[in-house]
Amino acid sequence: MTELAGAYRVARSAAPVREQAVIQLRSLLAGRFQPGERVTEATVCELLGTSRTTVREALRQLETEGLIEIVPGKGPTVARVSESDVRDLYEIREVLESFAIMLFTERATADEKARLASAFGDLEKAHASGEATRVLEAKQAFYDVLFEGAHNNSISALSQRIYYQVARVRLASLSAERIQAGIGELRIVHEFMAAGSAREAQDAYAVHMRNAREAAVEAVKRFN
Repeated sequence: MTELAGAYRVARSAAPVREQAVIQLRSLLAGRFQPGERVTEATVCELLGTSRTTVREALRQLETEGLIEIVPGKGPTVARVSESDVRDLYEIREVLESFAIMLFTERATADEKARLASAFGDLEKAHASGEATRVLEAKQAFYDVLFEGAHNNSISALSQRIYYQVARVRLASLSAERIQAGIGELRIVHEFMAAGSAREAQDAYAVHMRNAREAAVEAVKRFN
């Protein structure tokens, strides 16, 4: 537990401790806890290195986000995700991220376009490693550059919230075949963006989202 706790410790910085605790707890729920699993305050306090008061506040925040459920007689538990939930969330992802693709193509600076190309190169290297967790991290870095270059803070904030709601099933849905196919799909999207073809990039992204959604739905079926 001590080694694992070190990875999630809340650092002392200018950002409020509660805000940091919420961010780290989202990551914990995505990477350590299973849907329906109880989340004890004592365990989270040890992992984050914060007080019970901070943990309770963070848990309440995540309850409002739909990541935590308060089950009578059991307490805070990781919210379960249904097939319907996944389909709904991926539909929203497609709308937001497709819009971000259009805005990036229209608004991104030369430096941001170069950074997106570099982020995609890192994604391909992650794919070559065969590690699903590394692929997800590289994909998130790619999306971070995409959202920054779209110059729309609302899209970034909304997409980040959705990311944590589906993160628990995204890792389970990444088979070797899906990783291979997903990288190929995103490569087509990026090539269209680099050419300034926003509409074609959006059409290609719709294909990518449809395939990712169905893989996630299959993962939820295995969970449930």
